[in-house]
Amino acid sequence: MVSAIVVLEELYPDFPDFLLNLDRVLSTVEKDYEIIVVANGTGNFYRSFQHRISGLNHRLRAFEFGTPMAQAVCLKAVIHECRGEVLAIFGSYQQLTDESMAECIRSAHDSVDVISPRRQNRVDPSFNQLQSRMFNWLVRRFAGTDLQDFSCTVKVCRRQVLEETELYANMFRFLPVLAAARGFVVRELPVVHYQERGKTGFYKPAAYAGRILDIFTLFFNTRFSRKPLRFFSTVGMGFSLAGLLVLAFLFVQRLFFGIPMGNRPLLFFSLFVMIVGVLVFSAGLLGEIITFTNGRHKKEYVIEKEI
Repeated sequence: MVSAIVVLEELYPDFPDFLLNLDRVLSTVEKDYEIIVVANGTGNFYRSFQHRISGLNHRLRAFEFGTPMAQAVCLKAVIHECRGEVLAIFGSYQQLTDESMAECIRSAHDSVDVISPRRQNRVDPSFNQLQSRMFNWLVRRFAGTDLQDFSCTVKVCRRQVLEETELYANMFRFLPVLAAARGFVVRELPVVHYQERGKTGFYKPAAYAGRILDIFTLFFNTRFSRKPLRFFSTVGMGFSLAGLLVLAFLFVQRLFFGIPMGNRPLLFFSLFVMIVGVLVFSAGLLGEIITFTNGRHKKEYVIEKEI
């Protein structure tokens, strides 16, 4: 059985047409399926479009968040309501062509755990494509992955992947990377881009800062979530070493050239940097203790059993 989850974050007038078309696509791929709409702070869409989607009543279920939540929260909350073993997750509008959506769902067979679409022949503005390529390049560099498209709103995965992969905040777009880090099999599938909606051109500075923080979070989670001391100790030692080098420079000047160091700004700067290094190292040590205490019973891998 396939459960199609539509995370509705912006209510477009043609949203009912998208649901009807999704129903038609699913019917050509799978006999047993359901459509679940998660209205993420958009209001009760069902009352607004009930007359247009009445034909889906026996296959459609809807859930609503009163205030907007992160995609990961929506998915974790609704997964317990899904009956399907394969989960096809979509955004607020149809981003891929009908055949591409069907191909993504067909490709979710037993030997593949996650299908990550890679949009080809993109139809969004050139500047948006440039920003997307830069974002994807940064993710590849920091996460050490070969995947090409993290901004596609469509993801297909087995139920187990979503249940066992830690998702929070805006990390859903990185589901293939996080799943691969746990040992799940991920396949990137070339698809045909149908349309793109949303803001074009430059975003607000907060949006770019959020993307950078997301990339940093992904980098930390995939490499140091079980060993935070390695990351923080490296950073802390770097700060401390820089402070010691500056302090040594001041000491040499004082010892051999008679230059006073008590009232020099560099002295206070070196002490400040060394203190920062000690604090960062302490944060890593605290994280290591917390990880050992609370995370040692969590399974951080999957094993595929072959008979």
